[in-house]
Amino acid sequence: MSRWVRRYVSWTLLIVGASFLLPQTALADKKVLRVRFDGPVLEAPDENAQLFAIFGGGEAKTLRKWVRMIEKAAADDEIAGIAMIIEQPEFGFAQMEEVARALRAFRDTGKKVYVYMDHAGNGSYALACAADHITLAQYSVLGIVGLHAEASYYKGLLDKIGVLADMMHCGAYKSALEPFTRTEPSPEAAENINWLLDGIYERWIEMMAQGRGLPVGEIKALVDRAPLEADDALEAKLVDKVGSFADFKQMIHKEYGKDVEVVKKLEDDGGLELDFENPFAIFQLFAEMMEERSEPAKPGIALIYIDGMIVVGKNDSSPFGGGMAGSTTIRAAFEKAREDDNIKAVVVRVDSPGGSALASDIMWMAATRCAEEKPVVVSMGNVAGSGGYYVAIPGDQIFAEETTITASIGVVGGKLIWNELMEDKLGITTTEFDRGKHAGLMSMNRLWSDNEREWMTKYMNSVYVQFKDRIKQSRGDRIKGNLEDMAGGRVYTGRQALELGLVDRIGGLSDAIEYTTKKIGLDEYEVYVLPEPKDFMDILAMLMEQETEDEWEISLHQVRALSAREGTLASFASDPLLRAASPLLHGLAPRQMHNILRSLHKLVTLNEEHVGCYMPFELTIR
Repeated sequence: MSRWVRRYVSWTLLIVGASFLLPQTALADKKVLRVRFDGPVLEAPDENAQLFAIFGGGEAKTLRKWVRMIEKAAADDEIAGIAMIIEQPEFGFAQMEEVARALRAFRDTGKKVYVYMDHAGNGSYALACAADHITLAQYSVLGIVGLHAEASYYKGLLDKIGVLADMMHCGAYKSALEPFTRTEPSPEAAENINWLLDGIYERWIEMMAQGRGLPVGEIKALVDRAPLEADDALEAKLVDKVGSFADFKQMIHKEYGKDVEVVKKLEDDGGLELDFENPFAIFQLFAEMMEERSEPAKPGIALIYIDGMIVVGKNDSSPFGGGMAGSTTIRAAFEKAREDDNIKAVVVRVDSPGGSALASDIMWMAATRCAEEKPVVVSMGNVAGSGGYYVAIPGDQIFAEETTITASIGVVGGKLIWNELMEDKLGITTTEFDRGKHAGLMSMNRLWSDNEREWMTKYMNSVYVQFKDRIKQSRGDRIKGNLEDMAGGRVYTGRQALELGLVDRIGGLSDAIEYTTKKIGLDEYEVYVLPEPKDFMDILAMLMEQETEDEWEISLHQVRALSAREGTLASFASDPLLRAASPLLHGLAPRQMHNILRSLHKLVTLNEEHVGCYMPFELTIR
């Protein structure tokens, strides 16, 4: 360790130690847990997000941390209720379902949940409906206007710049590459989107109706009237009070007493947990990072996250937006779980739209090998489609929320042809020299020859058959009906997938963990997250560009190597005009930008591996 690092750590520990000598606030007779939802709800732990939060990026918690905090509050006799502030949370419908379930379980203990909202949108209001009381800001609006879905198509742009998309797919509903070949969805893609949207819409309506004790038909009518002004929402019994935040605080004090203590965090059983209103938060972070890693020392279960686009290699942050779940990382995690005697079972949390077919199969084999020796249970998040479904099927049981997006059994392949852009638009000509019959298979200067197209078709079909065979091998007679009728790229909600036998139970991550521990007979247990979250020295080594020995470490070197390899796409990311415009574009249309970047990532994978297992569309639902 360098001298400056040792000196910095020493001062950090000294200041942290001093902070514990500060006077402590006297305990009140009653305590209320303040829960504030704003910003992203993460799936897997992300130390980069924690560091970013300290330096002004806003607090970021994992879904499991949110749910665990509510569960701990329910079991804590000192916690009398929850005061929940909902601002602009970024979560999917499936994540929202799990948090809402935890809030209802909290209320089942006899404690109450109070919610304050400055503004209410579709998802945030559905979450608020799990509470006993909702206060909406005066002169605000209730924006439950219904679900709006968007899918972007790029053929018009490609035509303008002289780029031709040569794309193939197995399955009529496997429309993942349609945006490059069409200006609107195919009939099959439109059918798929509408089928999916119907299921999510019905569940969303149900959650609001059940939470507010109103008929489904009445909720639908109110949605069609929305946006609703605050007073109209109050009259329709969609909220309980219209008032200011000061009014809300006064109500909490009236309910629990003027001396009630507002608790902003509960002690967790691991990971980085900060009080961001504490001036010593950064030193607290460093101290926690310096703690020795906890190797499994007593019986417990492993929690393995498969979060983001599926790629060959290591877990990393994607230069195209979001995370990347790497086959090398996940395979090593399953091996660690399989070999450790203190790990008695494995829960796999999948939140992925798919990606590399090869990486998906590597993960499938690792999970299947582990499942031969220990129970493996899967929990699906917002999406577990195509490759995301592929990696989920080894589970003894698969849990999904009713609004989880899953299945999409099929594969795609293709490439872009840049010849017209280069020659006609830019005046750049290219001469090719090949050695080997298929050396120019992925050449971007020409369409596939008949021989090359025949090879691609054969290869794609073989991967598609393998995908379906893996499902039959893993799911067996749990599939209800003909698998062929469910495949071809068709997408389902969790509720629809349950009816088809593609998943086994409706529930979230907490349900999957509870089921697993009961299955193996563990009353007291630890949950060991794999790959292990990084400690302070790991992050320092990463920031200083030092190599590490662990084969499943996250490394900045991978991102840099990826960028160097991608050439044209790397220059896209480094263009100063695009870099300058990026914050504005993300601010105006964050989901659309995310979808565009994910589409670019597909092209990178296809260029390297020829085929992929992707969701049939990059769909924005809000």
